[in-house]
Amino acid sequence: MAGRPLKERLRCDLDTVRRELMTEAARIRLQDLDWRPQPGMKSCRDLLREIGTMEKLCVAWVSERAELSWDDAIAWSGEDLGSTLTDLVRVREETLVFLKSATEDTLQAPQPALWGSIPHGPLAEPEEVLRWIARHEYYHLGQIVTYRWILGDNPYAR
Repeated sequence: MAGRPLKERLRCDLDTVRRELMTEAARIRLQDLDWRPQPGMKSCRDLLREIGTMEKLCVAWVSERAELSWDDAIAWSGEDLGSTLTDLVRVREETLVFLKSATEDTLQAPQPALWGSIPHGPLAEPEEVLRWIARHEYYHLGQIVTYRWILGDNPYAR
């Protein structure tokens, strides 16, 4: 019995996590965007930008074998929450263009991993890199939820 196509399952993972992220991010108050639980920790803005930058780096690698600079991967269009979220949408659109154009074979063909070890060793299938993008985003979503909770926005009371 054949299951859903790989591209459909990957798209579902990416869409589900992004929908949750956008819902939670929309709740970030202006005064909380740069709040940090402790000195040296990342703010919500930093976490959102890390999500976008990691995705951009990973997709550039699997689609073009281009190794982008972390600091230059994304030209952020502004400092406010709205522009950061718009930029995340733009990066995701690029990811989905790659996913749509990829074949099942190219998604499963091992290639050298970005940085030599992410996510699972010296070789990584583009499929696994896309799963890594979703896992990485979900991890930071959890941090954002925790930050919001510390600041009094109890997710269970919504």
